[in-house]
Amino acid sequence: MKKFKLLFITLISVFFVLSTFSLCLAGQEKIPEISISTGSPTGGWYRVGALIAEWVNQRVEGSPVTATPGGGGIGNPLLLAKGDADIGVSYGTFLKALEQGTKPYENEPKATNLRGMFSLTSNAHVFLVDKNIEATFVKDIIDKKIGLNFAVANPGDSGNFALDIILNGLGASLEDFKKWGGSVQEGLATSERVNLWKDRQINGTYFMIPIGNADVTNGMASRSGKLLGLTEPIQEIMVEKWGYVKYEMPPGTYPGQDYPVPAVRMPYCYFTTEDAPEDVIYLITKTVAESEQDLRDSEGQFKNWKAEDMINGLGVQIHKGALKYYKERGWIK
Repeated sequence: MKKFKLLFITLISVFFVLSTFSLCLAGQEKIPEISISTGSPTGGWYRVGALIAEWVNQRVEGSPVTATPGGGGIGNPLLLAKGDADIGVSYGTFLKALEQGTKPYENEPKATNLRGMFSLTSNAHVFLVDKNIEATFVKDIIDKKIGLNFAVANPGDSGNFALDIILNGLGASLEDFKKWGGSVQEGLATSERVNLWKDRQINGTYFMIPIGNADVTNGMASRSGKLLGLTEPIQEIMVEKWGYVKYEMPPGTYPGQDYPVPAVRMPYCYFTTEDAPEDVIYLITKTVAESEQDLRDSEGQFKNWKAEDMINGLGVQIHKGALKYYKERGWIK
């Protein structure tokens, strides 16, 4: 009799647990499949995109949200404008440029259907050279015609775009490094450039990367280097013409950097298209805002990030789903 009672109680308990689990699943929201186009598969944009996808998937039925390596800051706006992705990561400056048909999209059809969702941390200028290079500013490299053995990202990378602005403002280009006895390796991901740096195969590289980036931190911890600053005229060009923000990198941002570095930065943002479902964009925006501490715990770049900063630097009109959430929070009236 006791065994029968025990079996009966066990079956009731199992039924209760399964019923509760089924009710939870039934109560989860169902959304369509969503692709988030990020950047390099080894970069921070992809890692953060994967985290956001994971957190949204925990709130909905199934796993409809997926982060994929993408076209980066310049390529992603084109992907969304053509309907090849649902959500992208870029900069407000590039979204606005594609909307207006200005550089680097002067040969592309204008896209007026892009909508901002939220901005995250800032990517900042990092021009890294060997500690023995006699230079304090990037301008010194050009003035002294120092032929660096240099490594850069893909031609369409937003970091290369910033570097071109800097070098052009100084009357130079990457080709000059070769003319002065150096070399240039192109098309390399962040981790690949850092590995070349650590292995002493290059003596200089450039990043437009989240402040305090782990890969750069690791590289400078393994091999001493020097960060070159931007002179004020170059900062002004980047701020006034291209929408960057003037920034002074504080001492201690990277290993061995015990001096401030005059630089520029720009917050990167998530964006979508005008016709993206309001409820889906609302849910994703809400999830990111409510994951503020999780982002800090997962990625060092979010150390000083605040959710209320999500509304800044989007460059284009805010999607109605994101706008609904911001109004609920009182961040936008």
